[in-house]
Amino acid sequence: MGMGNSFETITVLQYRLKAAQEELAAFQSGEKYIRMEKQHLTQVRALERRIAKLEAAVAKEHSHAITIRNQWFEIFEQLQKECDRMVAEAVKKADMMEKRAIRAEKQRDTALEKVTSQRRELYKVKTELDDEKQKVQKLTAQINRNYENSSIPSSKSIARKKISNSREKTGRKPGGQPGHRGHCRKKLTPTREIYLPAPEEVLHDPDFKKTSKTITKQKIDISVEVHVTEYHADVYYNSKTGERIHAPFPQGVIDDVNYGGNLRAFLFLLNNDCCTSIDKSRRFLSDLTDGKINISKGMINNLCRSFAQKTESQRKEIFCDMLLSPVMHTDCTNARVNGESSYVFVCAVPDGGVLYFARGKKGHDGIKGTVVEDYQGNTGPRS
Repeated sequence: MGMGNSFETITVLQYRLKAAQEELAAFQSGEKYIRMEKQHLTQVRALERRIAKLEAAVAKEHSHAITIRNQWFEIFEQLQKECDRMVAEAVKKADMMEKRAIRAEKQRDTALEKVTSQRRELYKVKTELDDEKQKVQKLTAQINRNYENSSIPSSKSIARKKISNSREKTGRKPGGQPGHRGHCRKKLTPTREIYLPAPEEVLHDPDFKKTSKTITKQKIDISVEVHVTEYHADVYYNSKTGERIHAPFPQGVIDDVNYGGNLRAFLFLLNNDCCTSIDKSRRFLSDLTDGKINISKGMINNLCRSFAQKTESQRKEIFCDMLLSPVMHTDCTNARVNGESSYVFVCAVPDGGVLYFARGKKGHDGIKGTVVEDYQGNTGPRS
């Protein structure tokens, strides 16, 4: 096998050597150069012909592009002329519209002046007419005056009629009749009794004898007194634990100075029911107590919240009763709540239940949390 492969390799190499020798001989003789030159010239001529065709095509396309460009220039010039014409027409039309607008404004101003003048004349005529009507009413009233609608006596009226007295004479004197129970001032339970001493003439005349009859007359007056209750609680110290304790104070006695329920209720009613300002309420209380009690504005302002917290259960009960009521009246008004402007929604039912809701907004946001939000009966504005 090795010998066969070597033979084939030698044979191939011999053929290649022979071909190379022939090609070398051709190069040495110049035939190869001649063939290559001819082949090169043939390729060059083919390329020159191709270049000529391409140059002709380029020239043709260039000429076509110039033609197209000239056509576009012509079209653009035509469009430019058309655009200039349309712009000129639009400017002309705008000038005409502006002139028409100016003319219309002048006509409007003239018409307004005319209307104003007519209104003035109409107002003048109406004023004169009202004056004449008042004069007519006054004269008519003067003509229609008689003893029934004025102080003119009936004897001076024209075609007067004598008024007959249809009452029967009883012979009684005018005023309260005997046996009629009088309407006197109601006496109260006396808080102080004063027994007046006997007159001096009774003391010096033995003919006067004391009877069983006693005349009593009352003088009713009011007075304002300041009652101050001071609680004392001894402090006890535990020597082992260091704990300090004292007796518990009554309910409501928390701060060093506390105000009782009567005073708080008085200020609440004065500020709310009587619509008295906080400053006037403070000054009024200070004047009543000769300057002994001077309550701060903040406390009076917080009375509404304090009373509202105490009546929360009652308000919830009224709220539930209103939801079951067949008819409910509602209204909304403006008011100042805690110094700020608010909308107050009023809900009332025929049995006397009334609730007030202060809100910062109206509409759907305002009725949230009120009886109106969940009410299913008939609602209407209060008359």
